[in-house]
Amino acid sequence: MFRNKTAWFSTSVPKTCQHFWTLEGGIVAGWTTADYLFSEDATSPDTLRVFESKDFLWNKVVVFHSLFLSTCEKRQSVRSVCIGHYVLPPASVQDEVRDVVGRLIWEFEHEQSVEQGFHKTFSCRTEDEYSYVSMDHLQQYSGDLCDFHPGGFPRSSCKAHCCLPHS
Repeated sequence: MFRNKTAWFSTSVPKTCQHFWTLEGGIVAGWTTADYLFSEDATSPDTLRVFESKDFLWNKVVVFHSLFLSTCEKRQSVRSVCIGHYVLPPASVQDEVRDVVGRLIWEFEHEQSVEQGFHKTFSCRTEDEYSYVSMDHLQQYSGDLCDFHPGGFPRSSCKAHCCLPHS
């Protein structure tokens, strides 16, 4: 699934995610050379170093939540999972993102597991557990639409890195 792709894993990511990456042909690398960066905690010291880097500020890298890997594992595919849903913004930006999109996808999963009275011991989590809102129930917005770009730049040069190739 991840053959010849490189990834960096924050210390906040369970080892099972890294193990899954390598079992599927992926290679573990340093964050400055990796194709994909994964974290589960925007406040983790190693993730903070990425967010404070020039590469992040200049939109050269994007950090993704490791829930992406768990969803790929569940579906046995990267093609059916939109990696853009799993962008992990810095903690200082997360409230602004929540104001626009509501709960972040990994927060909903965590809330559901707490309500059910258990925490999964394996990293496997699914998008199938999420409920989606019908377009008919969304508030109408009449202003200009624009994409969220870390660092506040109007254009992002990371578009090529936001989706895994279909290989």
